[in-house]
Amino acid sequence: MNLRNALPIQDKSIQAFINSIDVTNFLYNQSIPDTFTNNFYSWINGSKNNSLLGLDHFTNQKIIAGTIQAFDHWYWKHKDKTIRFFKGEFMYHQAVLKNGGNFAFIEDGMLKENDAVVISVPFSDWGKQRDDLEYYLTNCSALNIPVLLDFAYYPCAKNINLDVSKFSCIDTIAFSISKAFNGAEFLRVGMRLEKQDNDDGIDVFNSVKMQNRISLGIVNELIKNFSVDYNWNTYSKEYKQVCQELNLKETDCIMFGTGNEEWKHMNRGTKINRVCISNLIGDKLASTK
Repeated sequence: MNLRNALPIQDKSIQAFINSIDVTNFLYNQSIPDTFTNNFYSWINGSKNNSLLGLDHFTNQKIIAGTIQAFDHWYWKHKDKTIRFFKGEFMYHQAVLKNGGNFAFIEDGMLKENDAVVISVPFSDWGKQRDDLEYYLTNCSALNIPVLLDFAYYPCAKNINLDVSKFSCIDTIAFSISKAFNGAEFLRVGMRLEKQDNDDGIDVFNSVKMQNRISLGIVNELIKNFSVDYNWNTYSKEYKQVCQELNLKETDCIMFGTGNEEWKHMNRGTKINRVCISNLIGDKLASTK
């Protein structure tokens, strides 16, 4: 069983809901991208488990093919800088930047003016918002270092507490639906927020309506029927049971628990041993239906 990769909860009722959607009218529906953009922005702002303020300062809201599309354009935008991220971040950053990009771990030295920083919220390896997040955002603002905040796990999170308008360094915010629902990882849908239209590839991609309307139509139905807090509101009992059975510490991300030395084979470069328990939660759900 896969306990390493970050996977959505394997819930057959979500799969059944997606299979019930009539997609026949999505492809030729020209209004779907705009409808999705409005709905998704409202959906993100509807969380009662988190306090994420200041998104209204990021008025350039564009559809992306998952957060990785935002990453790729951001790397290129800051190609002359050193891309910095913490150990334990999404391995995609290293996989791309090793092919001619400049990157370094934040732990390896002081941040400098020619850096550009990526931070996941909640932090990818810990399943929680970093205690030092605002410290680093304050430093980056002082040094004029651009920051991309990766909120791919936001629909699976609780206890996020951040006002993004307080930090001038934040130039890009990325969300994804991939972790929120069983099967949504294959739809490749997300949203990038910036303060202005920079006429880059993503802006052009959106302006000429090149989005995947079928995926957008499916996601529209999901977010109309299930809140951004759905994961914690629905699976918290099973989550606690799995963590107790495996002797894992609970996190603020429904997919992850963290383990002791017994789980050191799951280590991703930090002091934490992250374990993805999505499939185990799914097994519990299946056994009760």
